[in-house]
Amino acid sequence: MGTAERSNLYRPYVYLKMFVKGFLRHPGAGFVYSSLKYYRSWKEHLKADRNSVDDRLPWISFYAIGFLERIVRPDMRVFEYGSGGSTLFWADRVKEVVSVEHDRRWFNKLQEAIRRERIGNVRYILAEPEPDADNGGKDISDPAAYVSDDPHYAGMNFERYVRTIDEYPEGYFDIVVVDGRARPSCIAHAEAKVKTGGRLIIDNTERPYYQSAVRAAGQQWKTRIFGGPVPYIYHFSDTTILQKMDKSQEKVKK
Repeated sequence: MGTAERSNLYRPYVYLKMFVKGFLRHPGAGFVYSSLKYYRSWKEHLKADRNSVDDRLPWISFYAIGFLERIVRPDMRVFEYGSGGSTLFWADRVKEVVSVEHDRRWFNKLQEAIRRERIGNVRYILAEPEPDADNGGKDISDPAAYVSDDPHYAGMNFERYVRTIDEYPEGYFDIVVVDGRARPSCIAHAEAKVKTGGRLIIDNTERPYYQSAVRAAGQQWKTRIFGGPVPYIYHFSDTTILQKMDKSQEKVKK
């Protein structure tokens, strides 16, 4: 049996396994719908020649991408923690994009693509982590810690990266995306920057240490979880999208 044949057998098995695990977290029609609808897209995006930048696609669940394609408008402002194909996705669709990146090599690569395509509505910021002598004793789930669980960044602090959004006034952005480092800290700084009716997008929310930050953000937000397959990887994941509600409105959780 050749490599292609083994792959054709392996992928449905992996997909079914991930579906069962995901369904145990989200036993509802929405999860089943997304899993059935996006199976072919998932297989297509696993090809070796596919990647997020060339496809101009966010690296979040297909279900969430489909939702965003329906609600995004040309007059919107977007801030994102973590850059890539998502930056180009937003640049094609909205008025203004602010993207902050922590990795210099990735920053240089994407910046070249932005310049080559003469994209004029993206402000692209490099904010590298800094040494932190107290990093070792900090809790990664604590928004005041500004740390990452990635072992490559042990002993490093992401406070400057996280605080990039602070220079903007409250309610400035229609959408803030948290898909980079020190996510609980990013969530805490992002909440006030989303306008009423706007959305806070948090990726990989199945991870336990994101849960307290998401719950805190969800106190005055309408919350939807978009679970299912993700482009380019053999995994399912949850993308949580919270819509900021007027203070007179109660949170609705779906």
